[in-house]
Amino acid sequence: MANKHRVLYLESAPSVGGSVISLYELLRGLDRTRYEPIVVTYTRHEYVEKFRALGVEVHAWDVYRAQDHRPAWIRPIRTSRPMQWLRRSVWGSKIYYNVGFSLFLVRRVWPLVQALRQVIIQREVSLVHTNTLINHDRAGILAAKLTGRPCVCHIRDFDTLNWFDRRLAEMADQLIYISEIVQRRYMEAGVPCHKGRVIYNGLDVEAFVSLLDREKGRRSFNLTPSDLAVGIVGRLEPWKGQEVFLKAMALLLEMVPNVKGIVVGDPPPYRPEYRQVLQSLSDSLGLSDRIFFSAFRADVPVVMSALDVVVLASVSPEPFGRVLIEAMAAGKPVVATNSGAAPEIIEDGVHGFLIPPADAGAMARAIAYLLTHPDEAAAMGQRGRNRVQTQFHLKQYLEGVQAVYESLLSEEAV
Repeated sequence: MANKHRVLYLESAPSVGGSVISLYELLRGLDRTRYEPIVVTYTRHEYVEKFRALGVEVHAWDVYRAQDHRPAWIRPIRTSRPMQWLRRSVWGSKIYYNVGFSLFLVRRVWPLVQALRQVIIQREVSLVHTNTLINHDRAGILAAKLTGRPCVCHIRDFDTLNWFDRRLAEMADQLIYISEIVQRRYMEAGVPCHKGRVIYNGLDVEAFVSLLDREKGRRSFNLTPSDLAVGIVGRLEPWKGQEVFLKAMALLLEMVPNVKGIVVGDPPPYRPEYRQVLQSLSDSLGLSDRIFFSAFRADVPVVMSALDVVVLASVSPEPFGRVLIEAMAAGKPVVATNSGAAPEIIEDGVHGFLIPPADAGAMARAIAYLLTHPDEAAAMGQRGRNRVQTQFHLKQYLEGVQAVYESLLSEEAV
């Protein structure tokens, strides 16, 4: 078709999380009569085959297994006394950082730029769409600029922008922010307002609801008919707050004796030992028979349908928190830390409860209230589903992103 454009998607996340899942939803709903997707991933995670099952061309690279970008001769210099002295001064630390950053750009980023440039040229790509954040996607932005293609940067996380990254943000043709709080952070960092717009992540509510299966879900977690289940779903990382969740579960048992906790997710490649850290904490809190640890599961509707309450326990601000709209679509009340984008998604006392970060006591009390007031909890869950249907439906996500494509490609055609 004459007006069909190839779009190169760069997925640079080191493991499966909200960015990867949201990209999958975008590819699944993309108008294939107008756009032909090609995906480059920086790691071979489980969604590579899911992308391919959609008929998408995928190039799965092993970027995170690459050798250290620093040459061998520099290592003894880094630990030498003169260098340690230099790093203690303000100007010295700046020199140290800039030299190190320059080495990183030359030895790690530039080879990726060249590889991406080759894909863009060989596959006749019309537009580049990076999918994580500026400092992960430097190579994609530079490759797009070097080949004269428009570049969309989907900003899915908070970012600390140095001088180089601010320049890259300005070089991008359009920034898509996943929440207002992320947009605000970028503007505070000096990125012009006109460079970006907010497009919330979306969920196909009807398809999600059709896959709910409470019996199957509860059976997979070895829950009995009398068990009440509270779950936390996401990557196993300290900032995600699983430790706070476990401490809250220990307090919750004193209020709701028949409760069990479900922890679903895998640690990232750079912290493989963290699951054992959490299991050890669970044992030390006397929760060994009360907490079920599960690896990452792609059947999120089944997981959500098994739970009575879903918790987002992040101790640092969430840029969006996809698990919130998944829980709400499943009709579940949520307990979330009151930071980041959570207040944009849920209203306290309407769809669940917002609590202070890292407050195990407040978390336990909020969960206990929901478990002991099932009618109110069910009403909150229904209001949550209605909110996702109207504010976070997949349709607004797809239409918003494709409108950006249309605008940029029409400008190119003029």
